[in-house]
Amino acid sequence: MIGIALSLLFMVLLALVVMTVGMKLMQNYKPGRNKIQKDLQQIRAELAPYVAELVPLTSEEMEQLSFNQIKRNTKSGMIKSSKGVITTIYHEPVVAWAYKRYVSKDENGLLYARTHNQEFIYRLKKGETEMVIGEKLIGFLNDQGKVVNQKGDKQIAQLSQNYENQVLPLKVNDKLVGGLANPEKGQKGNTRVFQHLTKMEKEEEELVLSLSILEAVKREVNMR
Repeated sequence: MIGIALSLLFMVLLALVVMTVGMKLMQNYKPGRNKIQKDLQQIRAELAPYVAELVPLTSEEMEQLSFNQIKRNTKSGMIKSSKGVITTIYHEPVVAWAYKRYVSKDENGLLYARTHNQEFIYRLKKGETEMVIGEKLIGFLNDQGKVVNQKGDKQIAQLSQNYENQVLPLKVNDKLVGGLANPEKGQKGNTRVFQHLTKMEKEEEELVLSLSILEAVKREVNMR
């Protein structure tokens, strides 16, 4: 009798574990807007200690942004997640970020990044990334490095995808505003992200910073 009872208990516990894992996988397969918002709230809470330590990143200091990452943490498995902090060339923490990959054979993820006074949200899907700055949908980034506005009828930025070059030219509103260094061409770690930035309006600066954060995190978590 005891043996039968233990067997039944084991089967019930096993069924509960299978159901729990199955429900978690279903929630993270093609997540809807409510799931995304819930995950964003959780990510904000998890990054709060990192954000509290961030140093302001002013227009003058943007050129000091580096590819150096600290406080890196990655969890592998069916649902991959990573987080970290990007620093300046002087090792000052300026951008906190967290990435979550949902259950999918193709790219399907959520990236949240935060400076001391602005947040950047990216909804990554195969062939397209939705980009939000603050509470505003800025546009959509495709695999060719082109960003179109939310209506899809105007290109507002382009980052070269020619990774054979040491610097990737970056255009905003058809104007060359500088370039991003390419660590894959012999430049590593504490390298400056930006090369030869021109003076820009605030909205242009935020778009440039948004693209650079995405590029830095992609390299960190091997999304490219």
